[in-house]
Amino acid sequence: MKLKILATSWHPGGMNAVIPVIQRLNQEGKVDVVTIGHGYSEAILDKNGISYKKINDYKLEDVSIQSMEKLLEKELPNLVLTGTSIQDEKTRDVLEQTITLAGRQMKIPTLAVLDVWMNYSLRFNDIFSGEHFRFLPDKIAIIDRYAEKDMLAEGFDKNRLVITGNPHFDGLESKAKKFTKEEKTSLRHRIGLESGVLLFYAAGAWQTTKSEYGFWDLDNIKLVNEVIKESPKEKGLVVKLHPRTPKEDLDEIKKYIETESRRRIGLVSDFDSQDLVLASDLTLTPFSTLSIEAIYMGKPCISMQPNLQGEDYLAILTKNKIIPVGYTPEDCKSLVRRAFTNREYREKELIKQASGFKTDGKATERVTNLVYKLLESR
Repeated sequence: MKLKILATSWHPGGMNAVIPVIQRLNQEGKVDVVTIGHGYSEAILDKNGISYKKINDYKLEDVSIQSMEKLLEKELPNLVLTGTSIQDEKTRDVLEQTITLAGRQMKIPTLAVLDVWMNYSLRFNDIFSGEHFRFLPDKIAIIDRYAEKDMLAEGFDKNRLVITGNPHFDGLESKAKKFTKEEKTSLRHRIGLESGVLLFYAAGAWQTTKSEYGFWDLDNIKLVNEVIKESPKEKGLVVKLHPRTPKEDLDEIKKYIETESRRRIGLVSDFDSQDLVLASDLTLTPFSTLSIEAIYMGKPCISMQPNLQGEDYLAILTKNKIIPVGYTPEDCKSLVRRAFTNREYREKELIKQASGFKTDGKATERVTNLVYKLLESR
């Protein structure tokens, strides 16, 4: 009888990090894999053709610790594999955290895959009770030695950390090479911004967090639009909001684009984000993981963080001079202006600047082997 893995995540980035491992485990057939989709992860699983169960299939209405214990009692997995996510002021019970704690209480090994270089402790803390590292899994698959250094400084146990890379990044270089001119032309035609220089804004800063960051997505969109208005004919911006963007943010951004953009800004939702990176001339973002993906695909990227109040969550790229960053509105506009007007800067200088930041494409293999190792050690 095969051993069983239960794989799940609520957060989009977390599920993206776990999916290649699920696919490899299924392909190799050494273990049985039960995948649980919940919230934002369901659409990602659908897109990748992975069958999954939902919380209500277990006659559960929430993802509390008690509910996750009931779910694990029904499935009895030999290992729980998750992405990572964070509580907020409205969300006390986060699937990745509650199922990890339930697994620990039932003595089921747990493994979390880290998808990005930020908010390390917050992913495992209980912000409501104040309990530090309450939701720590047995092992955390982390991206690289940059992450390890920062996590050790935050108090993580070195024995709990395993450097693997993020499986989601493995196929990016190959995807970029396969992306054709015809695909680029077709996508830009569908967007409706075909001519001239097209920039892509990957959003992720919400209005409710402006006091924390110092800006939100619409502030950045307005800055880009100011540059577009200087000479609008040959410039365009396509915007895609984060799946978790609040509806009030969406409504305000949509209204601004409709009334102020002179049809040079397009707001899209049903386009693949990586395809948008490849079809555009440059990616702009405050701190989206797409910045990492753009670099791995050999595409230029700039970070916009005007009036930043706290931590730069894209420091892995900005502090190491891999991509430029604007910390003031004028610096952001200057970078955008240069990106729009200077082809040499876009296509050569920025790409050369980031050329040393690479992935070896073996993260999926490493995480999969870690899964097998944890099963053997039981």
